Amino acid sequence: MPAVESISRATELILDAAVVEFERHGFRRVALDDVARRAGVSRTTIYRRFANKDELVGAVIERENVRLFASIADKLKQAGPHTDYYTEAFTCAILEFRGHRVLHQMVLDEPGLVLDLATRHHRAAVARIAEALQVIFPPGFADRIGPDAVDDLADCILRYAEMVLLLPHGQPLDTADDIRAFARRHFVASLPDAVRTGPG
Repeated sequence: MPAVESISRATELILDAAVVEFERHGFRRVALDDVARRAGVSRTTIYRRFANKDELVGAVIERENVRLFASIADKLKQAGPHTDYYTEAFTCAILEFRGHRVLHQMVLDEPGLVLDLATRHHRAAVARIAEALQVIFPPGFADRIGPDAVDDLADCILRYAEMVLLLPHGQPLDTADDIRAFARRHFVASLPDAVRTGPG
């Protein structure tokens, strides 16, 4: 057990260091050796866990997405019921993502890399969003609509979020009201039938 805990602590140190390096220098300019130095671990330690930088970037994004979705779920739970539930949920998600110190900067600096990663890690991202939805939904709603509907909603959220964050727009999407207008016009209209009425 101590060995497993030690590995976990070392990995967390590496991921923490990677976030700082990526934030300061961008994803392209950071090497694994830079992250190892900041984490205070040997080159052997970091290469034992991550064969290359792509693996490290994927692990950072995975961990930060988990934290981001947990934060979004917490904010939506605190906000309570809303008549325009999905619009507010979508708007909250976009604003939270834009406020993340590394993930949003990656979209701005490396949109091509983000598209590549989004393609490769799509299913994992959908699973994370589905997990967050289980927390956000009122008790019993996810069971009532079934796991396929939850996954369909998670997939819809991810695709429209990528559209807002990565693609050019004919209308401004800078403010919360801009995002709400987009969500009402495009996102809500595309929701799976099983979830269209929203959790009651």
